[in-house]
Amino acid sequence: MAYSNHKISYADLAYPELQPVTERQIRRQSPARSKNKKQTTRAEYILYILVNAALIFGLVQCVRALVSDSLHLSLLMNTQSSVQQMFNQTKHENQVLQNKIKVYSSPSGIEELARNYLNMVGENELPVRFL
Repeated sequence: MAYSNHKISYADLAYPELQPVTERQIRRQSPARSKNKKQTTRAEYILYILVNAALIFGLVQCVRALVSDSLHLSLLMNTQSSVQQMFNQTKHENQVLQNKIKVYSSPSGIEELARNYLNMVGENELPVRFL
């Protein structure tokens, strides 16, 4: 079995003596690890910016939609209350008209209309007019 280094291959030779790694060596290698870190290319950087811009744009659109919908909802609720009030008023007026129809469709109601609005009198009555 051979221990290989990029520079030297130890086939039949004695293995080199291995030393434990010291704290100082670890600290010295830390910056070297950052050198091994993958460097981002210009295209990757532009892609990163475009993805972030798209995410921010989407977030802004969501917030805009929420604000717009909440304002529209409050407007609709105000309109709904005014329509409900108008509906109740119309319902009351319809009830009053239904009662008048009921009263004036009876014989006594027809007689009252004839006396008050058409100036008519009954069979055995004399009309009296005050000036």
